[in-house]
Amino acid sequence: MRNVEKRSVMVFLLTLAFFAGLIYHTVNLVMHSAQWVSAPYNAHISDSEGLEYAGKIYDRNGVVLAQTIDKERVYSDDEELRRACLHVVGDDSTNIATAVQTVYRSELTEYNFVFGLGLPESMKQGNDIKLTIDSEMQRAALEALGYNKGAIVFYNYKTGEIVCMVSTPTYDPENIPEDIETNDEYDGAYLNRVLSSAYTPGSTFKLITASAALNELDDAETRSYYCTGEDEVGGREITCFEPNGEVDLREALAQSCNVFFAQLALDIGGDKMTKYAEKAGFNSTLKIDGIETAESVYDVSGASDNDLAWSGVGQYTVLETPINMAVISAAIANGGTPVMPYFIESIGGSKKNSTTLGDRMMDKDTADKLYEMMDHTVEVNYGKYYFSSKYDVCAKTGTAEIGDGVAHAWVTGFCKDEDCPLAFAVIVEGGNSGYGVAIPAATKVLDAAPTF
Repeated sequence: MRNVEKRSVMVFLLTLAFFAGLIYHTVNLVMHSAQWVSAPYNAHISDSEGLEYAGKIYDRNGVVLAQTIDKERVYSDDEELRRACLHVVGDDSTNIATAVQTVYRSELTEYNFVFGLGLPESMKQGNDIKLTIDSEMQRAALEALGYNKGAIVFYNYKTGEIVCMVSTPTYDPENIPEDIETNDEYDGAYLNRVLSSAYTPGSTFKLITASAALNELDDAETRSYYCTGEDEVGGREITCFEPNGEVDLREALAQSCNVFFAQLALDIGGDKMTKYAEKAGFNSTLKIDGIETAESVYDVSGASDNDLAWSGVGQYTVLETPINMAVISAAIANGGTPVMPYFIESIGGSKKNSTTLGDRMMDKDTADKLYEMMDHTVEVNYGKYYFSSKYDVCAKTGTAEIGDGVAHAWVTGFCKDEDCPLAFAVIVEGGNSGYGVAIPAATKVLDAAPTF
């Protein structure tokens, strides 16, 4: 009798599990079927059926970036604008995995649960999508990058709207190069480097080391160090571009003194450095309009003293995405808490996003001190005149060494102006000088920025 009861209970539990699973998968089918159909791994379906009835894609000012005419997908009449917006808009294929025409293809084509992609032609009418990007800033960013590989992102740190997101190399979606798969000139052309690439951050990471120092070292603001241009740590040298003389934290950031920040990292220690790096978005990813970014990485678990020292200046194995670097600058501008970025304003006339706060990256006191230090850095090291004549900028450059005498050029920062609250990150691969290459690129985009 007892065995019969046990078997009855087991049958009941198995039946319950079966129906629970059935309900779960049915709900998933109803909720996510459109996304599954338009996913990149179903490119053989979405490429052949996808865009002949798709809606229009606009920039923030109503400029048409893509539309369907007579069942053919066409893009802006301006080739430069087509190339500038490629990684945001996409092309007819799904090769650019993070582009709107890949991720939101089902919304553009108004996928129907009953008919799927076989909706009768009389019923087909795709949704329009309006983006937050600004065409003129896109154009300026492409021109600023020129023939270099790299990435530029600007976003409104008060609202979260990405107004510029350009990645190079790029190509014309209406005239895709025949040798795109074999020509090194187009290596990585399907990749949106703003979201999907992580780079050695170089001296831009000193903002994180400074944040950790301000919280963990009692004498962080008063300690001084005489920089001769080099120091020995763990039997190997830490070097600066040139001797910086007597510096404290404020001046060390302004002069980008490697030996000062290397010593800070050693005094703070690997565990606490990791703690503050992770608060700033390292060892995790971001979600931007449903797109998961690449991971920013800070890992000193097996580091020697020399490795830890170099990590404090953004070298060793540290990696950073341009979008997360911009978010860090936004957090500093916002008193320690970033507004999270997005680039889709509306789909089918319905607002897609709203202003959303991210996790606090640093306390307000720390953020305010970094704000002042970045302002001072521009004032005494770069010169206010060197940035946009239109806006007042706080910033930090980086020259990230990647070996064989090659370095990436970085700059990150934000505008202080109430009518232009933009945070930004610029990286030029192989640019070698944040000051000489990245700042002029950022300036060109800022000069094209409207007021908000």
